Amino acid sequence: MRFKIIAASLAALAVSSLAILVHAAPVAGLRVDFTSPADRSNVAWNAQAPYAVTAVHDGKSTKYGELPAKNVVVRATYVADTAKVGAPAPLDEGIVQISQSNCMGCHDFAAASSAPSFAAIAKRYAGHVGAATMLAGHIRNGSSGTWGGGMMPPHPNLSPVQATAIAQWIVANANDPSVHYSIGKSGSFRMIAHGKPGAHAGMVLSAYYAGPIKAGESRAGTGRNTVVISGS
Repeated sequence: MRFKIIAASLAALAVSSLAILVHAAPVAGLRVDFTSPADRSNVAWNAQAPYAVTAVHDGKSTKYGELPAKNVVVRATYVADTAKVGAPAPLDEGIVQISQSNCMGCHDFAAASSAPSFAAIAKRYAGHVGAATMLAGHIRNGSSGTWGGGMMPPHPNLSPVQATAIAQWIVANANDPSVHYSIGKSGSFRMIAHGKPGAHAGMVLSAYYAGPIKAGESRAGTGRNTVVISGS
């Protein structure tokens, strides 16, 4: 009888422990996966290569259009040695705000479109004291005549904090020749070397989910969110 009581107590304890574990487990996590290109593959320098990413968050996926494609950000970074690649750096808040706004409707990261690229803006204002503050004001209030006859509409829906994050990223990072960004669950990247590439040089692609997330979660998420490409 004593053994039956002990066995029953152990069974009850196991059930109780399982309930605690289930309760403590996250309801929905964040998973970000490259479906292409393959990790440790080779791409010729200066070639344009496709990428595809699937992000899953709170049971919704970019694969089925439940999450908007603009919530996916891909960063391509030149590295001198693909054997020495660490964990991906966090996604800058300025990029997060750009992806969640309508900035990309007129601007591109590096190419000229209906508005100057972020890289061109960064190049113009490099070293200018107060440039980020001025650009944040242009973002929120609009501007005209700065780049010829074009006019930038105001964005009062962006808070001063959000506009400042965008402006600070543009001034500090938008003209970095070793880092390139793309927005969307599919697209392409170019194998661009920063200087003359050595035998072990390549690109590191890091994928992020830039939509709203819960406190404590990483925008890189779990999964195959980083791939390393060797140049050839």
